[in-house]
Amino acid sequence: MINQNIYGYEMARISEVYLSTLSSIMKPFGIERYFAPLLYLCENSGKITQKDLAEALKRDKVSTMRMVDYLSEKGLLVRTQDCNDRRCQILKVTDKAMELVPKIKEGVKQTNDLLLRDFTEEEKVSFKKNMDKLFTTIGSLPEPDYIVQAYKRNNK
Repeated sequence: MINQNIYGYEMARISEVYLSTLSSIMKPFGIERYFAPLLYLCENSGKITQKDLAEALKRDKVSTMRMVDYLSEKGLLVRTQDCNDRRCQILKVTDKAMELVPKIKEGVKQTNDLLLRDFTEEEKVSFKKNMDKLFTTIGSLPEPDYIVQAYKRNNK
């Protein structure tokens, strides 16, 4: 391969391995994706709409709708009509979803332990700080044509 760091390619590979590892751990519990959104929903159950969820997760409306549909089909989420705005639906997790929270947290811990096993505690802290720094930089970028629009679109 070319002697140049293509960080996006490397990050995509890391993400693919991380998520497939976590999915394998969680498969016996009947859920294979959308772990972070489900945890967020459990913390905010009954208080947010689909639009709120999209904004919190920095996702577009279509991918958020797919996510909500998946979680609903799995019996983890119900939509109820907002009394104040008939166009909006309030998202509320089920007892089944709440029971998954400790399992998801344990699955994340197992995944982190496995994939970061050769990192010292100091390296783990540094890795997290560097990811946070990258997200801060991305969030502060201007809107010229060369900025990937997917991220900016998801932040609106």
